[in-house]
Amino acid sequence: MGNDTCAFGGHAGAPSCTVFTFDQQFDKTLKLTQLPTVGSGTIQFVEQTPGIWVVDVDFIQDLVASKSGIFGFDLDIDPSFGMSFDEVGLAMIGPPVSMPMFTASKTIAGMTPLTLNVNEMLKSATGIIGGEVKSISVMDTYAVTVGSISSFQNSFTQKPDQGTPDQVPGPLPLLGAGAAFGFSRRLRTRVLAARGA
Repeated sequence: MGNDTCAFGGHAGAPSCTVFTFDQQFDKTLKLTQLPTVGSGTIQFVEQTPGIWVVDVDFIQDLVASKSGIFGFDLDIDPSFGMSFDEVGLAMIGPPVSMPMFTASKTIAGMTPLTLNVNEMLKSATGIIGGEVKSISVMDTYAVTVGSISSFQNSFTQKPDQGTPDQVPGPLPLLGAGAAFGFSRRLRTRVLAARGA
């Protein structure tokens, strides 16, 4: 297993994010600029399904009501690959049982600023980054007012630059962002563990 997961907020289940370097994922490099200011858990950067890369913040102890925080990172695509960012997504996940109330927003600084918002009614959102953007800065804000949440996830796809040869693989759509990255491996593991308890 490569360097794709680190821990924050005192969680000891992975190397600390404060001294951690993520492995490059295909042509993308992640740099954390602001660790989650509230909560404890892990941050993972992986290609979760083919063509969809995810930055996943998983709270080991679910984040409970009256808690809010921020999380930030920079994500860069190596320009020699001839690819640029395309679709981006944001989702927040609550426990399998409960009706949490929460808000989250994702602001992306790139060629054109973009903001995505989610809450308990709209648990995932997607947007398009126009142009040939290879470097973005992301700032997430998150808050829980009722119940608890397990994680929030940022997703990204990419597209060939204009004039790039046809053999470069095209982007995969984020159709149903919640289906693509909303039910993470950790959430499924928690459900199975709860059933077995």
